[in-house]
Amino acid sequence: MNGLGIQLDSRHGRPFRGISFSDQESSVSASVPTGMGYGVRRSTLHSLLVEKANEVGVSFHWGVHVAGIEREGALVDGVRFSCKWLVGADGQNSLVAKWAGLSSGRPRHSRFGFSRHYRVRPWSDFVEAHWGAGCQIFVTPTAADEVCVALMSHDPRLRIDRALIHFPQVAKHLAGAQARTAELGNVTALGRPRGVVRGNMALVGDASFTVDGIAGIGLSLSFQQAVFLAEALALDDLSHYEVAHRNLTKAPWRMTRLLLLMDRSEVVRRKVLRLFARKPSVFSKLMSAHLAQDPREALHASEILGLSWQVLLA
Repeated sequence: MNGLGIQLDSRHGRPFRGISFSDQESSVSASVPTGMGYGVRRSTLHSLLVEKANEVGVSFHWGVHVAGIEREGALVDGVRFSCKWLVGADGQNSLVAKWAGLSSGRPRHSRFGFSRHYRVRPWSDFVEAHWGAGCQIFVTPTAADEVCVALMSHDPRLRIDRALIHFPQVAKHLAGAQARTAELGNVTALGRPRGVVRGNMALVGDASFTVDGIAGIGLSLSFQQAVFLAEALALDDLSHYEVAHRNLTKAPWRMTRLLLLMDRSEVVRRKVLRLFARKPSVFSKLMSAHLAQDPREALHASEILGLSWQVLLA
């Protein structure tokens, strides 16, 4: 967030030291590369981003209807809105991608995610990922008296309350805790469009690349893409963004596929977590690379292959 000119502190959320993975047999943790992260509500982050955008002169047109696009601009509320560049930042079901002919017709691995905030004192200064059969629960501290609980699974009918029976430790901490927000849900998927640039149009964020929520880096990737896109616009050359986007998303694609394999196979998950528990330095390196802000620090294909070999021997 510092790169976007936004400074997070305890006024905005709850600091955390790292990430932990656990199931019924194993548990391991690793610190975040920067030394400290912040669990922040999405609504708080949205307000900070809008405030910063207003500060630097961005004009917002809330509630308008965009009916289509063309090279010279977009049709907004029935009026042609001219522009030099057109950026689609409209999510994983991007209409801009469809209109630009960049949508992919290939099926994507998709699951269902639900989240809710609870009024309870955080019991850990780590973001916790709890693995169960066919689902995961993530606990993120977001305030001195609040945690966000997120559930991900293949079952669109499974909700947090019913899933907690599979996660007794989390259920114990939440016993008697008051829900502060409604349980919200969405589809989470791993996929990408045919391309991210066409003419003067570019896709960014989930419109350009979606990672299953299990990866925990969707927003981080969007912000990194935005920085590269801004550089490309300043250079008057979208190919700069196209190359940077390709390099930026290679490692997250591999890492998310590994995490989804852990979700699909209990045998693989047990082996991976057992390996991490026995060799915490491996888990620490993996998380450091996965959460790195610099693509040059990302985990390469050969390292993923090496990890896979270690898992087979675990």
